[in-house]
Amino acid sequence: MPREAVRPLRFLYATVFLTSTGFGAATFLLPVFAEELGASYVAFGVIGTVGSAAYMAMTLVSGALLDRFDRVRLYLAFSVLGAATVLLFRIAAGVGDLVVLRGLLGVVSAMFFVTASTLVADASPPGALTRSIGRYNLSWIAGFIAGPFLGGLISDALGFPALFAILAALIAGSVAIIRAGLIPRGKPSDGPARRGFDLTALRGLYAAYLIILPYSVILGIYMAILPGQMRMLGITPSIIGLLLTMTNGVRGLGFLSVERFIDWGERRSLGLASCLMGAALLAVAFSRSTSDFIAPLAMFGLSGGILTPLVQDNIARRSPRHALGTAMGVHESVYGVGMCVGPVVGGAVAEAFQPATLYLGLAALALLILPLSRGLQGAAAHE
Repeated sequence: MPREAVRPLRFLYATVFLTSTGFGAATFLLPVFAEELGASYVAFGVIGTVGSAAYMAMTLVSGALLDRFDRVRLYLAFSVLGAATVLLFRIAAGVGDLVVLRGLLGVVSAMFFVTASTLVADASPPGALTRSIGRYNLSWIAGFIAGPFLGGLISDALGFPALFAILAALIAGSVAIIRAGLIPRGKPSDGPARRGFDLTALRGLYAAYLIILPYSVILGIYMAILPGQMRMLGITPSIIGLLLTMTNGVRGLGFLSVERFIDWGERRSLGLASCLMGAALLAVAFSRSTSDFIAPLAMFGLSGGILTPLVQDNIARRSPRHALGTAMGVHESVYGVGMCVGPVVGGAVAEAFQPATLYLGLAALALLILPLSRGLQGAAAHE
């Protein structure tokens, strides 16, 4: 890869890591914080759904903005808003406060992740796109590994208000890197003339978006309900953080091997991910202790580590550069749809029946990815 292309990408990876550490800790440990404030399964679902609904709406808005305005300066503005939002969690005093703040976190998360993925795809030479996307995914998953683990330790030792202040400071570090390393160079925002929101860029991408939908429902429940459920089972915040860290670490191994999975075959790899995910959720249904959760969460992490970069790479390769914001915005919006529906329905099912019933249903949903992957089209040249 040319040296002039590597430098802005390295700055991007650093900012993605720092901000993802902040967002990852806040998102994954929020159900634990909510449980300490008296939240029920239904409240877990409402909090998660509000955040995902805001995320879903803002991904489309962000995508349209990125195809019309300077992408790096938008990235800077969105990161500033992210730091401010995480800092506001320090003043939360009840479940109602968390609902509002989770909505704000959904807004800034959507802005950040759509912009970051678009910038990486835009800055990468076509021949190195798969590698660049893999490193981008490693950057944010590294943050999601460090965030919950360190966040669990910090919240145990200092409390949640101190944790949110530290997380906001990390995201502020990302803001400094963007301002110092990306804005002066004008890269990677320079590029083709912007054309605005271009729906024609979505042709041929519908199968990829459909594959994301069942996974996003499952992911929404994993993020919004499972940590709180583990807390109700008597598992401490630090151990919950460690389990989430382990899951994301295994997920990162999948990201690291994305080129091998693409060579093995996209459909075959997605079939493997579907089966692993179904088996993992079946095991979660009967997990009651820390040791029970280890193997199924590792399997779930690996399945997501296979699916996420494969679908993202397919979308990036089949999208023209001028419409990358639109394509990536819709990609993240589909995640928002599933993560909006999943927590509220999942919370209601867990409350009305029992958590085991919820995860048995999710195991069946995971297997739906297998037939959906049959419609995935091969990657086209990046225009």
